[in-house]
Amino acid sequence: MSSSSKPPPRLTKGSSLLPWYGALVLLAALFLACYSFFVRTKLGQWIDEAALLGGEAFLAADKTRGPALAFLDHMPAASALLAGGFILFALVRRRDFLRPAVAGALLLGAAGSTQLLKHVVLVRPDLNISGASMNSFPSGHTAFAAAAMAAIFIVVPVAHRPPVALLGWAYAAVAGASTLVLGWHRPSDVIAAYLVVAWWSVLAGLFLRHAHGRGPGPRTTAAGSRSVPERLLRALAVAGAVAAAAALGLALAMDHPAIGTVQNGPLFVFLAAGLALVLGTAMATGWFVHELFARYGAPIRRRLVRGMQ
Repeated sequence: MSSSSKPPPRLTKGSSLLPWYGALVLLAALFLACYSFFVRTKLGQWIDEAALLGGEAFLAADKTRGPALAFLDHMPAASALLAGGFILFALVRRRDFLRPAVAGALLLGAAGSTQLLKHVVLVRPDLNISGASMNSFPSGHTAFAAAAMAAIFIVVPVAHRPPVALLGWAYAAVAGASTLVLGWHRPSDVIAAYLVVAWWSVLAGLFLRHAHGRGPGPRTTAAGSRSVPERLLRALAVAGAVAAAAALGLALAMDHPAIGTVQNGPLFVFLAAGLALVLGTAMATGWFVHELFARYGAPIRRRLVRGMQ
């Protein structure tokens, strides 16, 4: 038998769980690195603050600021209603009890840990960069919006996960970008929120992986036959990662005078860099979580979930 005709090796339970544990460690390390640079160093705080002031300058005289702020005010409630509807549908219509419970725990865990990290665990040192020394890392609004979409991702059928991941993380990206442009949060606050939600999503996937036993993940199609949403999500993730890396490099390379002396022109450059970091991180994170579930996720068992395949 030729090597090309050999069946693919079956993953053992230990090897199939290793990517999940590795992802948890990676996301925690990225969160710590983001906090250490953007919150604990003077240069990081400067870049963050310049992007925030760029957003405030951009919409200082814009008549859409009021409606946009109203949208942000109602966004958590709208996200909760949307996620709750999907969870309830899976619970009642499909008689699926495990995944709605895990999805609810994901939503509450991500939202609760964000508030705990921001108000209890983490501190923002006063490095004479910003007049607001109160810690805002991570963003609660962004975390709730992203966590609601992640909860929906958990309960929908496997075949529907690619478009849900694409639309859900695009929604989270817009939500995070809005908090930056409207002057609510700095870029690092938003990036940290995405990492928190991704961490809880991976933890949820790992729990389901343990609950459903061993076996390869649900993906059975070849890479070349992926759906259009999967290919689009991957393309946006690659473009976003490149844009985020370029934006960070530009922000590091630019001059960093006293924050009060920066004119609107440079502030808008830092705003653009901050938006690239936010949008790029959102799509790259969304693709990472989707790929983990697609490659190593728990197979759906009919005795646990009816009509989900």
